Amino acid sequence: MKAYSDIQLDFKLAPKTEASVYLNEDIQPLNIEQTGPFVRNQQGDLVCIDTRHALISKDEGKNWLSVSLFDSDDFEVQDTQSLCVTESGVIVLGFLNMAKVHFNWHRKANKPTKNTFLALWTVRSLDGGYSWEAPVQVSEGYCGATTTMIHLDSGELLMAAQNLDYEAGRHYSLTYRSEDEGQTWQASNKLDIGGQGHHAGCFEGSLVELKDGRVWYLIRTNLDWFWNAYSDDQGRTWAHLSPGLEASSSPGMLCRLQSGRLLLAYNPLANTQDSTAPRVAGLFSEVAASWYRAELCLIWSDDDGQTWSKPKVLAQCDGAWLSYCYLFEARPGEIWLTTMQSHLKIEFREQDLG
Repeated sequence: MKAYSDIQLDFKLAPKTEASVYLNEDIQPLNIEQTGPFVRNQQGDLVCIDTRHALISKDEGKNWLSVSLFDSDDFEVQDTQSLCVTESGVIVLGFLNMAKVHFNWHRKANKPTKNTFLALWTVRSLDGGYSWEAPVQVSEGYCGATTTMIHLDSGELLMAAQNLDYEAGRHYSLTYRSEDEGQTWQASNKLDIGGQGHHAGCFEGSLVELKDGRVWYLIRTNLDWFWNAYSDDQGRTWAHLSPGLEASSSPGMLCRLQSGRLLLAYNPLANTQDSTAPRVAGLFSEVAASWYRAELCLIWSDDDGQTWSKPKVLAQCDGAWLSYCYLFEARPGEIWLTTMQSHLKIEFREQDLG
């Protein structure tokens, strides 16, 4: 690992640390102003999103054009979001509307109050990000994050989501499927693993379509591992819920490379050197959950997730939250990774993974 004292993290959404950032010898800092998720429009321009604007770059991120997403101040995009481009070039953004949000957790009952809400919306662009249609509300309740939207081989869009069970006091996962390029959405069944607390349950999942036609849903939990769910019908229903890979209570991100290889970026369950990890419980969760986010790891699979490489530590920073990452294959075999928390920006080549 090599120290990079010139890498400046952003602590708006994470605790401040004076520690240096260390990168694996195969990893380089990514010199770009914005963070993901990124997509390319049909013209090959980069497109990403901030709170109220679409940002478009024709020169690989050196310069950005800012375009308004909304006609009013009634909408504001949360830092976690899902972004996808259809085969016909329609760009679809899934976002949580932070202009209208209320969160209150009743300490004695350990449940959310009934007036807790944060809605999931989508908005589309038909011209590569230069103009945007009116937003469409997808869900009510409280959706804490949406980080993945994928385009299935069958043509549908599938978006990861979650909601609060107000009576049980926990989150559950689900997906929304669109057959008309994001104009309308249909909900799947609920995925619920139990628990109680304002960060309990299963949530903040990542999606990828497997080569056999199934869709894999990899979901964050507080139980020291991801939970896996699979769909045989393009995300209409989910089954086969079971424990998966070890991880801290942080979302992972799956990515299918053009070569066919699968990547998974995640925060490990504990420090890879001494196996220690801070844990949180109480109103947070009915179990003491690992809150280790100081290292960011990558594993890869050449057999569609049946077996995985040994974890590779991409980045490390004592006390930092290097989490909520987005993966983007900027060119074949060239991968960008950015994080929502701390705004780490790095790049690496597939050929260096082994």
